[in-house]
Amino acid sequence: MRHPRSGRHEKLFRGLLLLYPSWFRRSYGEEMVALFGTRLGRTGSARERGALWWRTLGDTLSNAAALHRRGRPGPTYDGGGGGGMDSLVHDIRYALRHLARAPGFTIGAVALLAIGIGANTAVFTVVDALLLRPPPWHRPEEVVFVYQDSDDGEPQSCSFPAYRDMAGTDVFSAVAATSLATAAWDGPDGPQQVSTEYTTASYLDVLGLAPLRGRWFGPEHDVPGAAPVAVVSAPAWRKLFGADPDILGRSIRLNGQPVTIIGVGPEKLAGTYDPQVTDLWLSISATLVGGSFRVANLERREDHWYDVRARLAPGVALEQAQGAMDVLAARLAEEFPELNRGRDITVFGAGQVRFHPGQDGQMFAIGGLLSAVVIAVLVLACANLANLLLVRGLERSGETAVRRALGAGAGRVARLFLIESLVLALTGGLIGMLLARQAVAFLPALPIPIPDMAIGVDWRVAGFSIVLMACTGILFGLAPAVHSAREDVARALRDDRRTASVGRGASRLRALLVAIQVAVSLVLVLGAGLLARSLSALRDVDTGVDAERVAFVQTNFGQAGLTGPEAMVALDELLVAVAAIPGVTDVAAASRIPAESGGSTTTVVEDYVPQAGTDAVELDFAVVSPEYFRTMGIPLLEGRLFDSDDVRGGQTVVVVNETAARRFWGGVDVPGRRLRAQGRPDSWRIVVGVVGDTPVGSLAEAAQPMMYFSTVQNGLGAGYVVARTDGASSELLGALRAEVPRVRASLPIVSQGTMASHFSAGLTSQRVGVAAMGVFSLLAIVLAALGIYAVVSFSVARRAGELGIRIALGAERSSVVRMVVREVVATVLVGLVAGAALAALLAPQARGLLFGVRPLDPTTFLGSTLLLLGVAWLAAWVPARRAAGTDPVHALRSS
Repeated sequence: MRHPRSGRHEKLFRGLLLLYPSWFRRSYGEEMVALFGTRLGRTGSARERGALWWRTLGDTLSNAAALHRRGRPGPTYDGGGGGGMDSLVHDIRYALRHLARAPGFTIGAVALLAIGIGANTAVFTVVDALLLRPPPWHRPEEVVFVYQDSDDGEPQSCSFPAYRDMAGTDVFSAVAATSLATAAWDGPDGPQQVSTEYTTASYLDVLGLAPLRGRWFGPEHDVPGAAPVAVVSAPAWRKLFGADPDILGRSIRLNGQPVTIIGVGPEKLAGTYDPQVTDLWLSISATLVGGSFRVANLERREDHWYDVRARLAPGVALEQAQGAMDVLAARLAEEFPELNRGRDITVFGAGQVRFHPGQDGQMFAIGGLLSAVVIAVLVLACANLANLLLVRGLERSGETAVRRALGAGAGRVARLFLIESLVLALTGGLIGMLLARQAVAFLPALPIPIPDMAIGVDWRVAGFSIVLMACTGILFGLAPAVHSAREDVARALRDDRRTASVGRGASRLRALLVAIQVAVSLVLVLGAGLLARSLSALRDVDTGVDAERVAFVQTNFGQAGLTGPEAMVALDELLVAVAAIPGVTDVAAASRIPAESGGSTTTVVEDYVPQAGTDAVELDFAVVSPEYFRTMGIPLLEGRLFDSDDVRGGQTVVVVNETAARRFWGGVDVPGRRLRAQGRPDSWRIVVGVVGDTPVGSLAEAAQPMMYFSTVQNGLGAGYVVARTDGASSELLGALRAEVPRVRASLPIVSQGTMASHFSAGLTSQRVGVAAMGVFSLLAIVLAALGIYAVVSFSVARRAGELGIRIALGAERSSVVRMVVREVVATVLVGLVAGAALAALLAPQARGLLFGVRPLDPTTFLGSTLLLLGVAWLAAWVPARRAAGTDPVHALRSS
């Protein structure tokens, strides 16, 4: 709108321009007059015109003086992109000052980047330690993993006799066997569970490492019955023993057995499955710590308890080692046909296995999913900041145009925006690294069953974070930088920041950024919804037991020094004591409870031939007292349960679950069927009954076959006492805990709880996953909403005149709002389509992480889509409604 006296004011302004050098007036005088006229047209009173003149006079005096001092720029002024180190330092200082003048934007941007970069750094720290970091061995390319097949034909583990056979071949310069276990350590604060590994003397020869202190096991320690010795790992030496310099020669008690510490493990080696920490390596001579069965296991080819690693002999290739193992597998199949027929031996290079061939796939899938989630959050933050910086760049178009007019090249202007974004990324990244360090340190406190791990922020993580900061800064700063460098100087000088037209390219770029945010948000929201539905399905799983009425206490007779008949006497006394607790209606004992990993045994099933592998199956088992099924509420489906006729020394009988009955015998005439231990043809066990299924290893697994032995016939060295009550099971916990030491003061209490809490604890990992995905998806929704809000707010501010004209000509305010929202919804729909396509690509990776729900569940997808549409509509409606409510006269005047 032109001021009625603008002609006189323009003449005065032209006179003021005489203060500028003539070369500057010739190049930019008319644009500056036009800009002044536009600003004058927006003034509505003499006071506003006076304020405009005051600002203009001050700017003219300072800028004209600066131009006279600098002189006219030559053809090489600024080099098109900067003026050396001094110019770079000047630009950095300018960026800092500019960000300081917008504290709200700066704090918000830094917070977003700290969350995004911090989450990526924390996840990379864990993923790198678990899956990516090279092993700390000497020449790791020479180290191989050797596995015997399981009964179903998959590489699994080895028997100790098979390890001896492997060590006798000439393709390896050293071969070692290790077996994970736990033990009760009589520490200064009482009994404490520690992680252990039974390990051969050749272990460090295979890895090419040396102890930090003392010595490793010698060949004399590979003989059962020799002096039991241990080597404490470097992390455990510091954590459990306070880095005691006099640790060598110290005697400790594990499971009541004396063991002498002879060394401290290598500094860089946390354990065989690094970064999982092994507290103590135990010699083969110390196997008595694990009980008589572990000692006997050293001679049993049917028990595959050991993992084997070897170092290739000089000049031997992986293929040659595999050929030698094929020959060994054939020889073992001939010598021990029932135990080894159909059981191959496979050699893997160190780069082919991280933890175990059967586990690595799932671990890499989980690591990839975690990385994808946090990268998605960072992409959202970058898209949001790019949009905000693009808007800020458009608002600063006058400033950048003046810089270009004063001689700055397009590269120099673009560099200003990139430096500003890099400053934000560096600041947010440094804060994010601190957050990541705290998050990693907080991992052990999470209510999820993870082992002690040696994980921390190191130079690899620091390098990743620095690269991530640089990439992030360039990612969200590049678009506004390029746009500002390509902007038309003359048009920017004519327009002001509220009326400057927005190029079609800039509008498309902002719409693309919004679509990206919506697409990523849909994937995250859909993932959170699927995990939540999966968790709900797991909670509804039929456990097959009366979980609300049963409580338990776990103890270990072996750790109290009780074995054989002594352990059974103590167990009977404990069962009698618990049965006398008021409110207890039934009591029983078991080696394991439902939804808990436990023992399995290689079993030959009469009249059943497995589809692959050997002629036997690996069958989970539990040792239970006769009252167990009644106490747990597990129904008898066929036959009978254990009774008084089932005595030690008599015919061994077993009870199987419904899945075993169906899989092995078709569920027909199961009582009277037989099965036996592999390699023991005279050990037939008679099936006397079939009971209902219960979860074997976890709630999430499909029903698995299982068999039950009787404690009367087989004994019990460690396990659970379970009690049933007519009242609340939680009220039994105190009494249960009190009865254990009354029976034997030395009996440890390993754990206790109710069956309901046990099943709930088994879902802790899923709950943590749902909570994490919920937080990330909520953050995604907020970021997408902010992005849409910013775009619409900027758009309606630029179109204030157009909207005012529409309203002045009679358009309904509601129709104006609908028009603005409709334009945004089109962009949102594009983002939803892209998000659906991305979700379809990721669906196969997520299939193994879900239970009872499909990766592209229609209900969850529809709910996620509607949620995002509703959020997008609200984020667009608020600024559109505010703009439609503006006085049209004021809107026309301000335009």
